Amino acid sequence: MSVTIKDIALALGISPSTVSRALNGHPDISEETRKSVKDVAKKMNYHVNQMASSLRTKKSFSIGVVVPKIASHFFSSALSGIQEVAVSNNYQVLICQTNESPTLEKKYISSLLSAKVDGLLISLAKGSKNIKHIQRVIEHNVPLVLFDRTSDSFNVHKIEAEDFKGAHRAVTHLIDSGCKRIVHLSGPDTLAASLNRMRGYKEALKNKGMEVDDELIVPCDFDPETGRKALKRLLDKYPDIDGIFTVNDELGVESILTLKSMGIKVPDQVSVVGFGDFPICRIVDPQLSSVSHHPDRIGFEAAKCLLDQIKNKHKESSSRRVVPSELVVRASSVRN
Repeated sequence: MSVTIKDIALALGISPSTVSRALNGHPDISEETRKSVKDVAKKMNYHVNQMASSLRTKKSFSIGVVVPKIASHFFSSALSGIQEVAVSNNYQVLICQTNESPTLEKKYISSLLSAKVDGLLISLAKGSKNIKHIQRVIEHNVPLVLFDRTSDSFNVHKIEAEDFKGAHRAVTHLIDSGCKRIVHLSGPDTLAASLNRMRGYKEALKNKGMEVDDELIVPCDFDPETGRKALKRLLDKYPDIDGIFTVNDELGVESILTLKSMGIKVPDQVSVVGFGDFPICRIVDPQLSSVSHHPDRIGFEAAKCLLDQIKNKHKESSSRRVVPSELVVRASSVRN
């Protein structure tokens, strides 16, 4: 037979309601009692009856997570942070991958709402312009947190990387290293992260008294092949280019490979800095300087924010939390 709350209460000589509150971390229960209850529950191999809890609380004890690519280092790390919070709160995580498709994003959000998840964590697909499916979540009063790939179109809780400051540090570093003509391979303009990184690029140039040349800003849609072709065109047109800042590390690595294929020395002739600090930065030669933005922490904070909403700890309808970033300098941007 399964061990029940009543069995734990009988073993400790306390009421079942006290056991229940202790297991749920109720503030009215002392730390000593909570510890005693949890110790006995563990010894008796007690497991929460999720179905009974769901019927009693009208909660599914599950959250939905919608991400563009699970295989991405960023999102796999973010999912680890989400899982850590969910497991510690006895929540299941239902993960959906959009493969950057707004159509699949809409479909999965609809499916998760039909599954009665208690809340949603969403990182937008790069081409997601139709806001109706996100608006539907808001109108249904389902707790929602957008993370990393957010949009200013929604007045909801958001967890973001320190995109502007991270980009500003990266470009300032390139200028301080002697770069005078810096390219920016940018991301989709539908995403706040891309726009903030571009803004950081422009502001760093202005702060150093340099002009912003729009011809040196090339939208690449996070696609390395697009970045390679664009960079070749730019280098043919502007041979005095001596610095490159990319919206992500994939484009940064592709930039190094393209430069080397053209016989251009990195960093002696052209310095390169990426964004993300993914493991690939340490594999390419020379190793890629990059902005570290801690995806596991972003996932952790996003899940924590969502669980706070579900448990009614978040009173405000929206908030914006920025996870600090820092520049990691490697050989791709250090000149002798």
